[in-house]
Amino acid sequence: MERIYRHEMTTTSGGNISVRDEHGDVLITPARIDKGNLRRHDIVRIGSKGERDGLHPPSSETPFDLSASRARPDLKAIIQLIPVR
Repeated sequence: MERIYRHEMTTTSGGNISVRDEHGDVLITPARIDKGNLRRHDIVRIGSKGERDGLHPPSSETPFDLSASRARPDLKAIIQLIPVR
C-alpha cells in the first residue's frame, strides 16, 4: 500500500488491499487509517470462519473482498484504488 500511495495511485484515506493467505485467511487494510503510513501491525486478519484479529476495524470494502474471494478462489489479492488525479 505504501508503494501505491507513493506513486499517487490512491489517497491517504482511499482504496484498500486484501490478500488471501495459504490458510484461507484474508489480510486487509484497515478503515480510517492513513494509507500512506500503514505498518504491518495495522493490517487486519479475517479468519476463514469470519473471526477478526487486528487493532483497527477492517476496510469498509471487506464484505466485497470476502465475497469476491469466495466466488473466485483463484484470486489471491484484490486492490481497490481511489485515483488522486
